[in-house]
Amino acid sequence: MRLLLILVLVWLLGTCSSGPPAPPAEFEWTTWSNAAVGYALDVPDVYDAEVESGGEAVFFRWGRGAPVKVYLTDLESADDHGLWPGNEPTGEITLGGVPGTRYDYTHCDGPFCSRIASFVIEWRGHWLALEFRADGELHDVNRRILSSFTLTPGVSAER
Repeated sequence: MRLLLILVLVWLLGTCSSGPPAPPAEFEWTTWSNAAVGYALDVPDVYDAEVESGGEAVFFRWGRGAPVKVYLTDLESADDHGLWPGNEPTGEITLGGVPGTRYDYTHCDGPFCSRIASFVIEWRGHWLALEFRADGELHDVNRRILSSFTLTPGVSAER
């Protein structure tokens, strides 16, 4: 009986899914730049940027999570971290003037899973992804972040 209870508990925890966070109600816009990777974007000033891997991963945290993430990665590392590789594309996009692909997928960290909208382009011989915790359509704040995304002037995408 105890084993059955443990199995049910593990199954329930393994299927926990959290919806995307609501956008902040009051904030100012600020431009955040990443010279190491070569991009800039507008984000609410209440978002805290957590930079990892020399700037190749940036988590914009607010509230209890990271509603916006930017990754510069290779396919193997992206796949190892449960990002977009292996998922079916959901559309063609342009990010920072470079054509790319949108993916909508579920990302799980341990027992917790989130829906992700990922906008992916080739950049400097790697893959650059701007990701949002989102169920389908982006809210106004995320749409502004997406539309503000620019690649560093004078640096061109490798094709």
